[in-house]
Amino acid sequence: MGHFDSKKIRRLLILLGFGLFFILIGVVSWKFFFSRYYQFGRQEKMFLDGAISYYDTYPRYLPKVGETREVSLQDLYDAGKVETLYVPGSHKFCDTDSWVRVYQNEDNEYEYFVNLECNKFNSKIDRKGPEVELNGDSSIIVDYGSEYQELGVKSVRDDTDGVMDVSKVSIDSSKVNTNQPGLYKVTYTVYDKIHNETKVVRNVQVVDKLYSFVIRNTDESNFYKGGEVDNYVQFSGMLWRIVNVNVDHSVKLVLANTSSNVMFGTQKKFTDSNVYHWLKDYFYPHLKKSEKYIVQNASWCSNDTIYDLDSLPTECNRETFTSPIGLLNVSDLEQSRVDSNTYLLGKQYFWLLDRINDSNINIAYSSGSDGFMAWNGRSFSAVRPVINLTTDIYIMSGSGTIDQPYKLNDYEYAKENEKIQDRYDGEYFSYSGYLFRKIGEDKDGNVKMIMASNMRNPETLDQFLLDYKDNVEEWRFDPNVVGNVGHTLNDELLLHLSDKYIVQHEYEVPEIDPDQYFDQWKKTKVKTWLSLPASYELFSSYNILGDSMDFNFLLLDYSPSNEITFVNTGNSMAFTMDQEILGENTVKVVLYLKGNLKISSGKGLYDNPYYLK
Repeated sequence: MGHFDSKKIRRLLILLGFGLFFILIGVVSWKFFFSRYYQFGRQEKMFLDGAISYYDTYPRYLPKVGETREVSLQDLYDAGKVETLYVPGSHKFCDTDSWVRVYQNEDNEYEYFVNLECNKFNSKIDRKGPEVELNGDSSIIVDYGSEYQELGVKSVRDDTDGVMDVSKVSIDSSKVNTNQPGLYKVTYTVYDKIHNETKVVRNVQVVDKLYSFVIRNTDESNFYKGGEVDNYVQFSGMLWRIVNVNVDHSVKLVLANTSSNVMFGTQKKFTDSNVYHWLKDYFYPHLKKSEKYIVQNASWCSNDTIYDLDSLPTECNRETFTSPIGLLNVSDLEQSRVDSNTYLLGKQYFWLLDRINDSNINIAYSSGSDGFMAWNGRSFSAVRPVINLTTDIYIMSGSGTIDQPYKLNDYEYAKENEKIQDRYDGEYFSYSGYLFRKIGEDKDGNVKMIMASNMRNPETLDQFLLDYKDNVEEWRFDPNVVGNVGHTLNDELLLHLSDKYIVQHEYEVPEIDPDQYFDQWKKTKVKTWLSLPASYELFSSYNILGDSMDFNFLLLDYSPSNEITFVNTGNSMAFTMDQEILGENTVKVVLYLKGNLKISSGKGLYDNPYYLK
């Protein structure tokens, strides 16, 4: 009997097992991997052969020297040049948009390129277009009225074709209009020999110097005139009107609306007045990039004495002062008139720099009166700030209408996901179905907002009316006293707003004192969710862009004589009146929102506010 070596048999069995395992792996790999790529390769060959047969049948479709033509898989199906191609390992069809491109080179030879797409199986082919380098910057500025000079292409290079002739780049500058300020795009398009496309865009910003624009559109006086004038300007997030061009080519702007209500005070000189203090120390700091674009040493005629409109002074007959901010003079208003019409006036009263006769009473002006009015310096009147922009400012876009104002180069509109705390005071925001304006932020980045118009019931659109004749013995804003406007705001009206992003905040309730500057008034601190605007607060006056108001709206100011302070929507001025006489009023809400709220869209305008995420 033979002797069996069990160890050798075991080794043979192990080797046989390994062999069978690798054979199995090979079979599986072939069936589920290599065979599919082999099948895909065969289909690529069938696709190419079908394309060659197609062009043999239709030689007129072949390209000329330097050109490329394309035939799709669907075209070959329709022509009967290829059988149905399937995704390897399945019964799904390959993409019928797959193509074969043919290029005729300079030797009159045809080069074929196959792009077959079958789910995850795709031809290994160059899909990247050439790299284009432009002469000059990708964004350029062109002056209004000048001829657009195309800078052209510096170089073109393709990974497959190498360095290409720049003449192969198609340039489309047809949309550039140098007679209309705005942003235009010049498009550069080029293809490699298998028709991979590259598009490069150059931004062309056509700008118009603001002073040049005003001079072209006014007479020799350089003043805008008449009642219907489209000369709205968006500067520092706020809406302004152009008044005129000055001798030094700076451009005078006046705020389109009255902003706030301020007492002139008992001072005789304008530069000592409460109004000037408010302009310089409260309003002016809300303007961004003011030192760059606003004339810092502009000259203003203070307290010019006016006797009648027929003898307006042509030169300042009183003292002048220099300041980056001021008010209109009567002469500004009169030079803008055509007959009795001027766009600078509405139904609003507002302070001017002049005074009547030799008294120390400044003037509030309205188109509702024939001429102008003397107003006691201890009374409220609205304020329309005036600035002069430097010659470095220019129009970038817009048509000057109230809904498409001229956009200047001092700032850019917000981008998506920008935080509201980084935006400009005066811009409009849509929140909880209401339109608000930003008026500042606190040290923690929370943003202070004021309603652009009065608060309405979102379901009925009726104005919320509050009547305090019999409810409260002493009227002072207090959210803890039932019947008080503060309690009504935070107990009832808060329900009509989404409080998810509203921040409970400390507000100052000012006590009116006409013998002191507004920021020296005694103030009571109140912590609350919703508040009212103070008389001197930004955009606390009546907004002519807002919804019509049939009722006056309440202010936060507290009168020592226990009178209610309110804004008369008929003339935009603030008054104090006994609560028993006053009757029903509506409200404009002031609140704080979390500053990290992000913007989704919009331009911050009344008709196109920022929408929040």
